[in-house]
Amino acid sequence: MLFNEWLKDNSKIILFNGAMGTELIKRGLTPGKIPDLMNIENPDMINDVHRSYYKAGSDMCQTNTFGSTPMNLKRYNLEERIEEIVKNALENIKKACPEGHLIVADIGPTGEFRPPVGSATPEQWYSSFSTQAKLLEKGVDLWHIETISDIEEMITAIEAIRGVSQKPIIASMTYTKTKRGFFTIMGDSLEKCIQLLENEKIDVIGANCTNGSKEMVELFKIAVNLTNKPFSVKPNAGQPRIKGARTYYEQLIEDFAKDIYEMIQNGAKIVGGCCGTSPQTIKELRKIIDSI
Repeated sequence: MLFNEWLKDNSKIILFNGAMGTELIKRGLTPGKIPDLMNIENPDMINDVHRSYYKAGSDMCQTNTFGSTPMNLKRYNLEERIEEIVKNALENIKKACPEGHLIVADIGPTGEFRPPVGSATPEQWYSSFSTQAKLLEKGVDLWHIETISDIEEMITAIEAIRGVSQKPIIASMTYTKTKRGFFTIMGDSLEKCIQLLENEKIDVIGANCTNGSKEMVELFKIAVNLTNKPFSVKPNAGQPRIKGARTYYEQLIEDFAKDIYEMIQNGAKIVGGCCGTSPQTIKELRKIIDSI
């Protein structure tokens, strides 16, 4: 399996893609509309984003299925269209994916929290992730469970995916920097999350979103001493700025790239970008990786 070969190759830095949502907004997606629906309503737009990232140098890109769990789609009255959404998502990325590159299943949070914050149960989480995974499994090379802020939801997602697939899994939590260190909004520390993910014997541990690249450098310097697993980083392009109804990320690509280079030098195996990053960002990262 190509991904496993890349992980074993000490000289290989794997380049992920950048943001999907902010790229779609640039192309006309109405803020507040779920990007997953564009797989059906505007497949050319989705295909263009995928193709742009592969062309910029991404070794692998994610399906446009971040929000495609039944629990999340229910908010938009779209749960009955999940099969159509996922089927089109796979078709859109398959058309863009060049030979020798990989397709990654993007699994985001359900958006429903356990008590006392919400009323979600592990059984509901499991069913929702399992439904999504069954629809994606045959069309992808590996999995990325991302932007999860509750380690219990992450573990449930891992179990659900393993119930239908034996393909590699990248598990990326999202953290907030506090005076006491890096924690999820549910109070899970970086140290606790890494230990529990180690216990799950997943293939790659990661962190994405919430933090800009400078904060991610700080997080990674701690994380690299907590695990021997390959580590994936996908920071935002700095902190968001709100102008009217739109959110902007204004960090210079050159500054973002310098921070990614520092993380590569310290041992990051997989690098890419989250909110606010673009094909231009990935193109710059490709130059850096190729120069090492």
